[in-house]
Amino acid sequence: MLKLLASFILWFVYLNAYSQVASNRNWVDSALKLTDAKGNVAKFIHSFPRGGGEVYKNGKKYSYVVFWTRVFNQSATPLELKVKFPEVTFFNWPDDYIQIVLPKETMLMDKVHAYDYGLTHLQSFLNDKSNQLNFLQKRINPNQEHIFYIIVFMHIKNWGPARAKFELKDQALFYKISMGSDTTMIPCGHLYFKK
Repeated sequence: MLKLLASFILWFVYLNAYSQVASNRNWVDSALKLTDAKGNVAKFIHSFPRGGGEVYKNGKKYSYVVFWTRVFNQSATPLELKVKFPEVTFFNWPDDYIQIVLPKETMLMDKVHAYDYGLTHLQSFLNDKSNQLNFLQKRINPNQEHIFYIIVFMHIKNWGPARAKFELKDQALFYKISMGSDTTMIPCGHLYFKK
């Protein structure tokens, strides 16, 4: 009886300690500061993935992960952000591919500790175009920010830890996504400061 009581107490202490650590986590994976030739600065903050469930489209099984990106305009000039992902991105042709979806739902930082960052009904984001943005076009005023979700649906047999972030080459945006040892750079839009 004493062993059982001791085991229960240790289990309770573990769960209590784990939940406190998890609730203090900010879920930030990386940050990137971009500066143009005129000294205008935009800061991108990229989240770790959350999720990992399964959904179906046309009888095919997809795993998914949810990311968010927070863009700060740290300059005195308005920032124009345009993001559009291709319909499908292949990893190992022709069997392994991903679909990236920009949900219409608004991401707020108070959702950062929620499962899937607060998104529900993930199946509908894959199958229902009315829940998706065809593209994201956002003007971010000086010293303002914009936060948005990115859902990655994967039709990949063996995928490892997922990581993703935006990168900028000139004014062209790329989404660098890794699934274990496989990495790809997806051209996905533009970022520029208004004149």
